[in-house]
Amino acid sequence: MFKKRFLLLPIFAMSLSACAGVHHEIKDYILELNYKDNYRILQLSDTHIGDKDNTKLHYDFLDLTIKEANPDLIVITGDVFTFASRGTAKEFFDFLDSYEVPWTLVFGNHDEQCCFSIDWVTKEIEKHEYAIFKDLRDDDIQGNSNFAINLKVGPAIFEQLIFMDSNRYYYGDYFGYDWFKQDQINWYKDLVDYTKEQNGGLTVPSLMFYHIPLPEVNDAWAYAEKNPSAVIYTEGVMGEAPCNPDPGHDLHFFDVIKEKHSTHGMYFGHDHVNNFIVNYEGIDFGYGIKATDRVYYDEALLGGRVIVLKTDHSLAYENFYHSYAEVK
Repeated sequence: MFKKRFLLLPIFAMSLSACAGVHHEIKDYILELNYKDNYRILQLSDTHIGDKDNTKLHYDFLDLTIKEANPDLIVITGDVFTFASRGTAKEFFDFLDSYEVPWTLVFGNHDEQCCFSIDWVTKEIEKHEYAIFKDLRDDDIQGNSNFAINLKVGPAIFEQLIFMDSNRYYYGDYFGYDWFKQDQINWYKDLVDYTKEQNGGLTVPSLMFYHIPLPEVNDAWAYAEKNPSAVIYTEGVMGEAPCNPDPGHDLHFFDVIKEKHSTHGMYFGHDHVNNFIVNYEGIDFGYGIKATDRVYYDEALLGGRVIVLKTDHSLAYENFYHSYAEVK
């Protein structure tokens, strides 16, 4: 059954990394993991863990997906918390650590609606043994989850995983969702160029993870509907209109992504009853599968997705769906 969405307004003024901060070298944003054949990245999205819920029930439900997925890396694509306390955040990170698998996350628009600051939670993440996450809190890049993980085979970079903060809300000439800022786009370009230089002049393929989808997700879906035979990965549904930032503020990030010829898959959440994957202009646009029944949802579309990164850099997908009836 579809549960109707609603907009939760920010209740606290939380700090984001501001553009007036310290400039850091690109290498300071990069972490490393070892790649292995058929690398399994489990994408969980929009968990919305909060104090007033039965968190154990959510953990039992998430456990079904995590164990079935058998991931090498767990990625949560935003809206990790809503109305959560520090204790609940620590509890959730301990839960993720219990699988003894690397895990990471990006922030969504609701993660500031908690009894802690974003700066506090980034410090808390970094304390956990299996978390692989970086927030340079004094930097000059907008947002709090802009970093990269290089998947390496020996000394060589096999693939780069790029994590970006799609920010929260915009309070200017209208109220709505925020967007990637120009300093973030410049950071992306510098990251791809730096990694290419480190790779002997060869562009390193990359995958991107963020929360609020780019405006082109609408074009991708329209293309899939008109050209079903031409779309390799068409799967899933458009259960609601994408909630993008106002198009008048679009900085054409997608054009930059195409120009750099690195990113071949982008994964996001935000719209809870969309779960499709479409290959559009050579790049996979992939909505995550909502990971819990918090806020609003379709009972038939709860679980998670594994992105399988193969040795030839091709991608495969495995969807896992579960019901709360399995853990009640």
